[in-house]
Amino acid sequence: MKRILIVIVAALLLAAGIAGGLFVFMPGMLGLAAPEAPEAPAPPPEPVAPEPVKLTLVHMTALDVPVVLDGVVNRQVHFTVTLVVKPEFLAAVQEGLPRLRNAFIQLAYAAFPKQYATGEGMDLPRLKASLMQITHHILGTDAVIDVLLQSYIEM
Repeated sequence: MKRILIVIVAALLLAAGIAGGLFVFMPGMLGLAAPEAPEAPAPPPEPVAPEPVKLTLVHMTALDVPVVLDGVVNRQVHFTVTLVVKPEFLAAVQEGLPRLRNAFIQLAYAAFPKQYATGEGMDLPRLKASLMQITHHILGTDAVIDVLLQSYIEM
């Protein structure tokens, strides 16, 4: 009797497993409608590319400035500046480069000894801001977009 009961329970479990598998994986065989897959969302719209801004780089010759502290040359500073210029102002910038170079040298001779006298070393963000301020003063605020410090070497 126990054996028959075990066979009946095993047959019922097997039938339930087969029915469950058909229900989950092949509902059409049981006469059930297959669940419809949800529609894929519409693709996002194509991003509109902004018009590229045309800029010109104007490379200035390297500036070499001795840092004099207490009448002695403490170090030599070598730095190169590149200007990011709007193309329509290129001729005006080229014309003003000698005055701009002179102003950069005056800034370096005046500010570098003070900066190194404090013992903190060079503050490059402050130097860049000063160079940008001088550039805007000499060439105007519309001509130059940015002043780039391409290299800065202390010897």
